Amino acid sequence: MLRRDFTATMAAAAGASLLGSRPAKAAAALEIGLGGAFTTIDPHFFHATPNHTVAMHMFERLVDREADGRLVPRLAESWTLVGPTLWEMKLRPGVRFHDGSPFTSDDVAFTFQRAPNVPNSPGGFGTFLRTVSRLEVVDPLTIRIHTHQPAPDLLLNLTYIGILSRRTGEGASTADYNSGKAAIGTGPYRFVSFTPGNRVELERHDGWWGPAPAWEKVTLRLLANPAARTAALLSGDVQVIDTPSVSDLARLREDPRISVSSVPGIRFMYVVPDLSREGESPHVLSNSGQPLPRNPFRDRRVREALSLAVQRTALAERVMLNTAAPTGQWMPQGSYSYAPSVGIPDFNIDRARQLLAEAGLPDGFRLTMHSPNDRYPNDARLAQAVAQMWSRIGVRTSVEALPWSNFYGRGIRQEYSMALWGWGSPTFEAGYMLTNCLATFDRERNRGPYNYGRYSNPDLDQMIFSSVQEMDQAKREQLLIAAVERATSDVPVIPLLMLENLWATHRSVTISPRRDERTYAPDIRPA
Repeated sequence: MLRRDFTATMAAAAGASLLGSRPAKAAAALEIGLGGAFTTIDPHFFHATPNHTVAMHMFERLVDREADGRLVPRLAESWTLVGPTLWEMKLRPGVRFHDGSPFTSDDVAFTFQRAPNVPNSPGGFGTFLRTVSRLEVVDPLTIRIHTHQPAPDLLLNLTYIGILSRRTGEGASTADYNSGKAAIGTGPYRFVSFTPGNRVELERHDGWWGPAPAWEKVTLRLLANPAARTAALLSGDVQVIDTPSVSDLARLREDPRISVSSVPGIRFMYVVPDLSREGESPHVLSNSGQPLPRNPFRDRRVREALSLAVQRTALAERVMLNTAAPTGQWMPQGSYSYAPSVGIPDFNIDRARQLLAEAGLPDGFRLTMHSPNDRYPNDARLAQAVAQMWSRIGVRTSVEALPWSNFYGRGIRQEYSMALWGWGSPTFEAGYMLTNCLATFDRERNRGPYNYGRYSNPDLDQMIFSSVQEMDQAKREQLLIAAVERATSDVPVIPLLMLENLWATHRSVTISPRRDERTYAPDIRPA
């Protein structure tokens, strides 16, 4: 049963087209304006979509995803589930790194050793290899991956592990990748330069094993301000922008020079309460301005009250201008492991006030909510709208919006009482958020690394890790749905919206929009 299921997956993947046919003539240059701050060239330093966007141009994975989310082979040409805890992979022959050296099994072994152990990483990659007990090199183009337990999500997690060259990467620091010294991958583009906070410049790797991309040179420019992205596109300074401001969409759609592309996204926007403290929480005050002696968010009734006070339809229609959908969970409707019983939470101000009173807070309290102001579409505006809704039930909420580079570091240090976050699930199943964001934080076992509020529920933990070890896909889906139902009933986070992914392009180019939000130059072609 196991072999049949996964051999079928392998065969379907192997038959999928990777990047289309080779263009007849390469175009000179492509300029892309990105809204999310990319912070490093090191593919294992910081797990964030803007960094993955940059890295995937240079560093390939064993397994990856197409724009529509389909799993496809990359550096692994095929794979077989030999037994419940053993996978064998055949690597693609003839692949060379940007420096001309051959790609072999030894480079995979080096990568698996390095990825979970990058010094000073703020968001390490150990979670993606948590099930791997050891990697066995069989021959230069064959590896065997041994896991601690059955790991049906192994292939999904390997889509995050960019493969490095042992020859140039051994002993290299993140600074060596940022300087270009160690930025040697096998991907379609090779490193030219990186200016932090500004741009990454790339040139086509003509020795790439795949179909040649259309562009000889690609520049990824950081344009964090939405108005600046729109202006750059309209002036012709860039040909593509991601996450155009929703306020500019009507204008862009009316401009005959511009095309707007979209695809349903997998980005879940939600608010995370501090559950790490029993006593005072740093940004929660009484109405007289004194710290509350106990953390109100430890009481489920308070969390439910805040959820009931959010009018999600208004957020989707008025704040996001119909570029998002209200939700009560983190998977899109109709996807694998979506829980039909978990609907959009009710909007009920009277019940919210009643719950606050039952929790001993009839007059509410004062709260500062934190939000990034340059990471997600309309992030600060979304936070402000939620704050206004909470103020109506007596939780007088102000918003402190920060650049992502500052926001993230403070968030992982548990400095917030309440914060707006986004989470994408490009594994296209609910277990990814469950294991990373809702499982009890355990650094040693790489569990819950992005559990920013430090929610902990041992019963849910057992449900999560039973589900992600189930190899039968139908049974696994039912276990995941049960875990989603259990998690959402406890309101560990306050769900808001599922985002639509948007790009605006000059009509001289076309783009295949990706469900994982990444902007990948080979997906962009001259019109």
